[in-house]
Amino acid sequence: MSHQLETIDLDILQRFQKLYTRNWPKYCSEFYCLDNFIGFLKKDPLIKNLQIYTLSDKRAKDEALFIIVDRYQLFVGCLNNSEALVKKALTLIDWSSGLKCSSIPARHVPDLESVVREKQLEVQYNSITNLYYMTAKEACQLKVEVPDGFFMELLKKEDADLVNEEWPNRHVGSLFFIQRQIRMCPSVGLYSTETKQLLAWCIRLQGGYLGALQVRSSHKRRGFGSLVTKEITRRIGCLGQDVMALVGTENEASSAMFDKLGFKVIDQCNWLRTEPVIGEESWPDGE
Repeated sequence: MSHQLETIDLDILQRFQKLYTRNWPKYCSEFYCLDNFIGFLKKDPLIKNLQIYTLSDKRAKDEALFIIVDRYQLFVGCLNNSEALVKKALTLIDWSSGLKCSSIPARHVPDLESVVREKQLEVQYNSITNLYYMTAKEACQLKVEVPDGFFMELLKKEDADLVNEEWPNRHVGSLFFIQRQIRMCPSVGLYSTETKQLLAWCIRLQGGYLGALQVRSSHKRRGFGSLVTKEITRRIGCLGQDVMALVGTENEASSAMFDKLGFKVIDQCNWLRTEPVIGEESWPDGE
């Protein structure tokens, strides 16, 4: 049978999301990834540079197979991959401009790496992260005490430049990415009451996990990273949603922080970045 990619509309995406509730929390990363993109499409139905695919055959739809290409980032999910549906779909997408394969569940990594090898793509990095998880009930019960002289609130759009500038993972096109996440997803910033200066922050990224956690160098080693992580976790939990974070397997400090907050490791995910086939990595401003 010849497989083809076909685009998914919002209704199908919502139907797929419901299928990922089975065997909870096994598929929580796929569920919350779809939850964010469903939210994006509801807020901005004409959102640019976002393609969402499945395969044309019935089995792929029954298994809720999705491939999301969000600008230069790729996300993938599938309930039962016994027929190598993920590999078949990944083989059909356009890899020419290079893709950042983001938070790929461990069970799909062999298919991803096989496609990369067969297409002879150059790889910038391929790293493993632990998936930390906390239930909504646990998260909502967290107690957060803000020290005197500081306050916490949602990040503002004017904070995006600083967040991007301080982000160790900033890259071509990342400023627009940060701006969009602040606009679309939960976030928390810690500010000085006196100066109103932003000192620490955390954002829920489009894959559904916490990210862009950063403390300004002038205020490190004061527990502010843990403080904003705890607060955004509490806020997401009080929305009735479980909370996830991805931490590099060698990042002992962040692992210890999430352990202390009460998160549990339930899975692993990979991050793999491929080089453009021709030319250099680029992205239009404002997109």
